[in-house]
Amino acid sequence: MKYTFFFAFLLGATVAIADIPSVRVGVEGFYKNGCWTPVVIESNDVNSPVLVRTVDSDGTPTTFHGSIEETFYGREKKTVYVKLGRATAPLTVEIGEAQKTLTPSGNPARQDRSAKFRFSEPVSSERPIYLIVGQDDIGLQAAIADLSLPESRRPLLVKVNSFAELPDRWFGYEAVDMVVLTTTKPQQFEGLTATSPQIEALNEWVKLGGQLFFCAGKDSGPFLEPEDGPLRPFLPGKFNRMAEIRRGTPLEQFVGSKRPIFMNGTVDAPFLRMPHFTEPRGIPSVMDGDLPLILRAAHGFGTIVYFGGDLAGKPLADWRERTLLVRSILQWNKEQKVGGTPSQSLIQLGYSDISGQIRSALDKFEGVSIIPFSIILVLLGAYLLVVGLGDWFIVHKVLKRPILTWITFPLWIVLFSALAYWLAAPGRPDRVMINELDVFDFDAGTIRYSSWANLYSPRDDHYSLIMPVSWRNEISRSVFEKSRTCFAWHGLPGSGLGGMAPNTVSPTVWRSGSTHFAGGQLQEHVPIQVRSTKSFFGQHWNEDFGRANVGTSLTDEEGIPVGTFTNLFSVTLDDCLLVYGRWILKLGTLEPKETVEIGIRTERMQLREVLIPKGSTERTPRKATVYNAQSNDLDYIVRVMTLFHAVGGYEAVGLNNAFQRSLDMSNLLTVDRAVFIGTVRAIDEKEPSLFDPGSVWEGHARGIHLAGEETLPSIRRHVIVRESIPVTLTEKSPRIRRSTGQELGKDPLLEKDRTIKESPQSSPF
Repeated sequence: MKYTFFFAFLLGATVAIADIPSVRVGVEGFYKNGCWTPVVIESNDVNSPVLVRTVDSDGTPTTFHGSIEETFYGREKKTVYVKLGRATAPLTVEIGEAQKTLTPSGNPARQDRSAKFRFSEPVSSERPIYLIVGQDDIGLQAAIADLSLPESRRPLLVKVNSFAELPDRWFGYEAVDMVVLTTTKPQQFEGLTATSPQIEALNEWVKLGGQLFFCAGKDSGPFLEPEDGPLRPFLPGKFNRMAEIRRGTPLEQFVGSKRPIFMNGTVDAPFLRMPHFTEPRGIPSVMDGDLPLILRAAHGFGTIVYFGGDLAGKPLADWRERTLLVRSILQWNKEQKVGGTPSQSLIQLGYSDISGQIRSALDKFEGVSIIPFSIILVLLGAYLLVVGLGDWFIVHKVLKRPILTWITFPLWIVLFSALAYWLAAPGRPDRVMINELDVFDFDAGTIRYSSWANLYSPRDDHYSLIMPVSWRNEISRSVFEKSRTCFAWHGLPGSGLGGMAPNTVSPTVWRSGSTHFAGGQLQEHVPIQVRSTKSFFGQHWNEDFGRANVGTSLTDEEGIPVGTFTNLFSVTLDDCLLVYGRWILKLGTLEPKETVEIGIRTERMQLREVLIPKGSTERTPRKATVYNAQSNDLDYIVRVMTLFHAVGGYEAVGLNNAFQRSLDMSNLLTVDRAVFIGTVRAIDEKEPSLFDPGSVWEGHARGIHLAGEETLPSIRRHVIVRESIPVTLTEKSPRIRRSTGQELGKDPLLEKDRTIKESPQSSPF
C-alpha cells in the first residue's frame, strides 16, 4: 500500500510540473497575422524549454523557441514572440511533456479578459490598433467616430490595464499603430523605472518609427522628477517643475471655439496642472508664455505628440469642445474622403498593401520566366485538335487500324509533354537565387536596417537563412552590445492567392517545418518546393550610434530648407531627393564626400509628384496623383512608402501601408525634420560598406544569406539609404509663425516659382 501512495505522489508531481495553466496570445488578445505577437505562457516547469508551434504564411509548420524565466504571481511565465501565418491555423504550446493546442475563435473585443486561455481571431491587417495605457475616456472614441472612414480602416481602441501587460521587446508592438499614454491613473506606473523592460521596449519602438500620444497631467510629476522616472524618456524636453495655467484661452483659440474652459481652482473646476520643461524639442502648436501645451517632436524615426493636461479629468472632461481638441492635436481631418475597398486592388493585383508590391517586384528573378498564357492556350488548342480529330483521322483514314489508338494516344501525350518541358526549360535555372532590397535609415542617434529577400529554389530542399549584421565603432573597435536583430519569414496580407487570410483551404505540403529562435538572426530548416520562392524580412538597429552628419546644416527659410548637404557614405548615390514640408528638392547624383548647396534655386517639385512613375511624361497636378500599383521599380515603391501618408495615404495610392507602417517617414515631415532619400549605385556583394573605413563609423551589412557551406551563385541587391535631418527653424519659417499664433502673410511659395526648372518631357526623377 505504501508503494501505491509513493507512485501516486510521483505521478501527481509529474502532472504538476507538466501543467500549463494559462496561455494568452496578443496584447489584451489583439494581434495581426504576419506581425510579431507576444504569447504569454504560465507554467510550473522551469527546466524544460518552451516550444510554440504554428504555421507561416505558406502553411509551413514553424517552431519558435523560448524558456521559462520570470516569476509571475507565484508561477513562472515566459513571453515568447511568434509570427502567426494563417488566420485559422491552431497554435500549440509544449513545455516538457505538457501540451496545449488552441484554435483562434471569437472577436477579441468581446472576449473575457480574465480567461486563462485566450486566442481570438486576428485583427484585419489594414485596421489600425491604438493601445491606450491609462484612462481611456479622453475623447478619442468620439474623434474617431467623426472620421469618414470605412469600418475596415477605422482605428481600433484597445485598453491596457497595466504596463505588465505590454510587450517587453520592441518588435512586440509591430501590429500597433499608436500608443496613447495618459497619467490619470498613476498607480499603473508604480514600481516602474526608465530601465524597466516594458518602458525600454516602448521607447525603442517609438524610436524605430512608432507614434506616441503622451498626455502628462497633474499626477505625472512623481514619474518625471527622478532621473530614472518611467515617463522621463517620453517628455520632449528637460523636466523643470510642475506648473499650472489658470486660463483656457490658448486652447480655445487653438480649436477656434468661443466656448470657454471654466476654471476657478475648485474641485469641480480645477486649474490645469502639467509639467514645465525647458529646452523643448520639436514644434509647439500651443504655448502659454514659455510653457508648451501642445507639441510635436521627433523621437528617432518616430514622433511624440505631447499634451500638457488631463483630457480625462476636469475641467477638460466637461468642455464641450474636447473632441475637437483631440482631433486638432492629432491633426485629423473630419472631412477625410472615404476611399474604395482594398478588395479592388486585391482582385486586380493579388495584393492590397504596398508591402505586397515589394514582394511582387522581388519575385522577378533573372533567368526565371513564365510561359505566356497565350502560348499555353495555343498548345492546349493544338493538343485537343491532334488528340481528337488528328488521331482519329490517322488511325481511321490513313492507317485504317483503329486499335492503334492505344499506341498513338500515349505518344501524343508524351510528345506534347516533352514540347511543354522544352518550352519551359530556358526559364528554369538550376541554381539558388536571392533578390534583396536593403533600406538603411539614419538618424543622429539611431540606425535602422530593413531587408526584404525572396529566395528561389530550383528543387525541393530545406534551407537555413541568417541575417549577419555588425556595426563597429572605429574608436573602441567593439561591436555594440545594444544591437537588435529581428528576422523571419515575410507574409502577404489579405485573402488573395498566397495571402495569410485565404478564403479557401490550403493543404499542408510539408510535415516538418522551420525552427526559429524568436527575434534572432537565424531561421533553420526552411522547406521550399521545387521552382518556388519564399519571402523573408529582417530588421537590425543600433541606438547611441553617435553619427552626426557634420557636413549637413539646414535652415528653414519661407518653407524651403537652405544650407548644405554632404554625402558621408563611401558610395555614389543616384536620384537623390531631399523632402521637406510640401516640397521635394532634387539633388541628382552625389559622389562620396560631395557637398551640395541647397536653397531657393534648387530644382524642386511638389510632394505629390512622387506618385509619378519613372519614364512618365505627364506632370500636370491632376495626373500626378495616379500611382502605378503594378510597378516593379523598387526606388519608386520605396519612395512612395516613405511618404505614404504625406501624399494622401490610401486615397491617393490605392494601396494600404498598414503592414509595415513604421517605415513610413511622413510624420517626420510634420516636425522639424527633412528626409533624404538616395539609391546606392553599386556596392561589393561580399563585403559591402556604406561608410568610408577612414571615418569614425563603419557598417557592414551582408543582407539575408544562406547559413552553412552552400554558396549562392546569384545575389541581386538593391540598396536605398534614407536619413532624418534636423532643420533649424527661424523667424522666416511658416511653422514658427503658426505655432506662435502670428498671422501668416502670403506665402510666396504658393505662387509659381520661376526659378524651378521645368522639363515636361522627363520624369520627375
